Amino acid sequence: MNYLLGMLMLVFAAKGCEEQLAYTSIDYEASSRGIYYHIHVEGDQLMVENTRDGSDKITKTLTSAQVNELNRLAQAYVATTSGDTENTSDAAAYDAAVPVTFVLMSDSYSRSAKFDRGSPPAQLAPLVGRLLLLAETE
Repeated sequence: MNYLLGMLMLVFAAKGCEEQLAYTSIDYEASSRGIYYHIHVEGDQLMVENTRDGSDKITKTLTSAQVNELNRLAQAYVATTSGDTENTSDAAAYDAAVPVTFVLMSDSYSRSAKFDRGSPPAQLAPLVGRLLLLAETE
């Protein structure tokens, strides 16, 4: 009986930890002269903009499976990084690449990364790839 009670407590504790690590928002913004691409995810709402004035904003609702996948990828990224990630390339300084700012927020953590469009850090690549794929599909 004690064994069963212990297992139940472990399951409930693990569920509580998972909810604590869930993201509250994800922002991906690629911006340079003539180029603007912004993806914002909050809860199950995904918003995509291609212009700075927001005149072409598209909003869609994510399924619970898609939200769970983003949470899983976000948790994996948070587990492998201890803080913010800076861009090691200077290609954006001479217009050879579009700079990207990525921000991941939660109630218990925040992470940001700066990188060149098309070459995110290895730990962040699965999350960025999935986010871009979700933004492209209708």
